[in-house]
This record gives sequence, C-alpha cells and structure tokens, in this order.
Amino acid sequence: MEWFGYYVYYLILVYFLFYSWISKTMEHIKTSIATYYSYQNCIDACMTCASQCYHCASSCTKEENIKMMARCIQLDMECAAICRTAAELMSLGSSRIKEICSLCAEICDMCAAECSKHKTRHCLECSIACKLCAQACRNVA
Repeated sequence: MEWFGYYVYYLILVYFLFYSWISKTMEHIKTSIATYYSYQNCIDACMTCASQCYHCASSCTKEENIKMMARCIQLDMECAAICRTAAELMSLGSSRIKEICSLCAEICDMCAAECSKHKTRHCLECSIACKLCAQACRNVA
C-alpha cells in the first residue's frame, strides 16, 4: 500500500509540472501573437516597400541611361532585402526588432532620397513607399 502513496505523489507532481509548462507555453504564445499584431502596420509597410523597390529596380534596368540608374538599382535591392528581413523578424517576434527597424528606416531613407532624384513614375512611387516604411519602422524602433 505504501507504493500507492508514492504513485499519487508522483501523479500530483507530474500534474503540477505539466500545468506549469502549459501555462508558460500559453503565455509565450499569447505574447507572440500580441507582438505580431502590434507590428502589423510596420510589417505591411515593409512588405509594400520591398515590392515597390523590386519593381523600381526592375524598371530602372529598362531605362535608356542605365549607368545613371546604377545607384538607384543598388539601393532598391538593399532596401527590399532589409524590408523583407525586418518583416520576417517582426513576424517571428525577434528580440532584435528595434535595431533591425532602425537600420531599415535608415536604408529606406537613403533609397527614398536616391529615387527622388529621378522623375520616373516607378522611382517616385518607390520613394513614397520608402518614406512610409521608414516612418513605420521609426515608430517601432
């Protein structure tokens, strides 16, 4: 009969450990979901900016004086890469979001400034998307 007491003690211990683990896991899930939704505006701005930057880079390669567009193309590609990365890390709830968003805002500003120098429609649209993304990233950082 002594073994029965140990068995009950063991079941109670397992129950409390399992309950503790479930509580911590659920809290982590709630935090992750809350984090994702709290960054949703910035994630959307980053994905829009990346898409505009890809379009701009592609369109710049079709311009007559492609050498004049080289810096624009380079910054478009860098901006798209950091915007995608920032959106992914915000979706994951990374602990480095503030640093990534700060860098993203800086690169978006550089891309917007370069695109503003050109009077093509794709560059002007890209410049606007970059400015909006930079502001959204600053709000997070």
